Amino acid sequence: MKNFKRIRTFLIIFFLSAFSATIYFYFNSSFNSSQLISGNTLIYSDANAKSEKIAEIDSFSDDAPELNNKNGKWINTEKEISLEDLKGKVTLIEFWTFGCYNCTNTLPYLNKWYDKYKSENFEMIGIHCPEFDNERNFENVKRNVEELEIKYPVLTDNEFSIWQKYDVHAWPTIFIIDKKGEIRYKKVGEGKYDKTEEMIQTLLKEPYESGSQK
Repeated sequence: MKNFKRIRTFLIIFFLSAFSATIYFYFNSSFNSSQLISGNTLIYSDANAKSEKIAEIDSFSDDAPELNNKNGKWINTEKEISLEDLKGKVTLIEFWTFGCYNCTNTLPYLNKWYDKYKSENFEMIGIHCPEFDNERNFENVKRNVEELEIKYPVLTDNEFSIWQKYDVHAWPTIFIIDKKGEIRYKKVGEGKYDKTEEMIQTLLKEPYESGSQK
């Protein structure tokens, strides 16, 4: 009887230890390894695509990839928009999906910035990349854009082609592009809204001459 109790106690401890180890490795492996991007800035990506870690860069000078895909549909605009059309404007682009609570948490700030800065010098665009099947349906996207009071243009990217060109790894991810069409800022996840708005203001103050060469 005593041996049986010892065996039972051992098995309980063993299985509890195995369960704890499984939980530990699951949550620790849900985050990809940090990746050095520029200087001492670290970018963190959530493998489950909903990261609460914040990543920022503000020293990019790469040309922003064009916003074209094969089957994308636009909302809140009557015509397709290209980055060439946006030369001379500071452009904020957010990769998002309506089912992501981290994304919807950013929207009040984006809507406020759009109302505050929308002009011939500033534009915002949402790139909608679905996480779940119901987010692929255009009518669902269109309805949620309206319900979330998004007034800026939104482009669907069900094939993740624009997502891949921008090397995005998580929802939401924000890029800010300067008047010359160069990526100058990137943020992954929620928060740091004051820093993002500060970058908008900084880039709006930069001069731009139409037809100028880099």
